Amino acid sequence: MSELFVLQVRRTVTMIGIGLLSFVGPCLLTFACLHALLRMESRLLVGDRPTERGLHQQITPRGGGIVIVFVGVLCGVALKMFYPASTLNLGWPIGLAVVGVAGIGFWDDHFGLSIRLRLMAGLGLASVVGLAALSDVQWNLFGNTYEWPIELVILPAVVGLVWLMNLFNFMDGADGVAGVQGLIGTATLAAWFAASNEMPLALLNIGVAGACLGFLGLNWAPARVFLGDSGSLALGLWFGSMSLIGVTRIGVSLEAFLILLGVFVFDATFTLVRRVIHGERITQPHREHLYQRLILSGWTHQQVAALTVSITLVMAGIGSAVFRVPQYGLWFFLLALVILLTYTILVMRISAVGTPTEKP
Repeated sequence: MSELFVLQVRRTVTMIGIGLLSFVGPCLLTFACLHALLRMESRLLVGDRPTERGLHQQITPRGGGIVIVFVGVLCGVALKMFYPASTLNLGWPIGLAVVGVAGIGFWDDHFGLSIRLRLMAGLGLASVVGLAALSDVQWNLFGNTYEWPIELVILPAVVGLVWLMNLFNFMDGADGVAGVQGLIGTATLAAWFAASNEMPLALLNIGVAGACLGFLGLNWAPARVFLGDSGSLALGLWFGSMSLIGVTRIGVSLEAFLILLGVFVFDATFTLVRRVIHGERITQPHREHLYQRLILSGWTHQQVAALTVSITLVMAGIGSAVFRVPQYGLWFFLLALVILLTYTILVMRISAVGTPTEKP
């Protein structure tokens, strides 16, 4: 019994060490690469000039998300070397689709793409992810199990993936906001996959979380770099891919992922629906997201980022509760919805009485 206990302790210590290395290594590498690119004023980053639709008054480089994608690819290659028999429950089509979306975003950052072309490319790559991740398996939702054929779920899945890609892009406009969601979201995914005994996939998400922290070190207010389309689109597709894999292959309840990404999903969806109701063009740039309203009402970028940290941690906690006790998923989902609705009402009231000042 004592020898078995010692072996278990050694295994635990080894896994903790591997986890720390998988987190710290990508964090330092991402920070170092971005810092070097900024110092060299590399053409890999493109200056985001202030506009009447933006929240900044000085040129801030964007496109830093391409480094997160690069480091994530290195993590995947390293894990494949250490776990050669594992498929990571991911597959090459999904990995290549995420890299492809990053490439589209990189091109858009530097040369520009029409909305139609970017949408078509996004739909194509999202379809690749959907076909690679989905199958005729059971879906868990609100404590119930459903057997939905792929013909029924493929279209909603692809639309959901495209929406996640774009909403991450919408939310990459204030210091620290996108970096916070990326860090907390991937770290939480890593914990869920580890608890499901999917260690390679858990370690891969730990690596992405480390890369997000390295990025956040230069994205926190005052931000020196933003994700850009290359990083925001890729992270959106990454979270969508992880959600599909978690639901269809590991048995995690769908609402757990919706809650985990609740801050971004709710903000972007609420803003879109509100613009549609008011007859406004949804493709036109604007400053009507909740985080934008707070800044325009006089909040600093630091305050908005800190608030985002708080709410995202709450959402991660509620999502983890669903992961542990999925039979209460509906009640936890309603709790998260009440919190997000309360947050929205408070922001709308603050923006209605706040001064229209802007603090970069």
